[in-house]
Amino acid sequence: MTGKGKRSWDSTGLAVLRTADFEAAHLRRAGTYAVCLGATWCPPTRRFVAKFVVRNGRLAAKLAIADITEVDDPLWDTFQIKITPTMVVFLDGTTVGRLEGRRFLGLRDSDSDRLSDFVGRLDNAKPPVASAAP
Repeated sequence: MTGKGKRSWDSTGLAVLRTADFEAAHLRRAGTYAVCLGATWCPPTRRFVAKFVVRNGRLAAKLAIADITEVDDPLWDTFQIKITPTMVVFLDGTTVGRLEGRRFLGLRDSDSDRLSDFVGRLDNAKPPVASAAP
């Protein structure tokens, strides 16, 4: 996660989102995304991201990190972030769920479990894809 003294999320293997990936609070991507809004300077975010990465491929959602390391990043205001990390779940670009980090603690393992349950319920609620007639 470090490179020449500056931390980065790029080595996590997850998609790293930036301000340009959003139009206001709308994610410019289709599908289900669980997005961790976090700053590299935040110890609770770094702890959570390590656990978040382990769940990659195990959830019915694409996992991503919205890098809000710079305190003047507009995503802080767009999503009214008070504590990092904060998780936002998107379905076809629209926010459908959110987990707020807690002061000094961030998000816990139980929050990751809640995220998994929520995403699983979203996936089960989707109508089955109709197959084409032969």
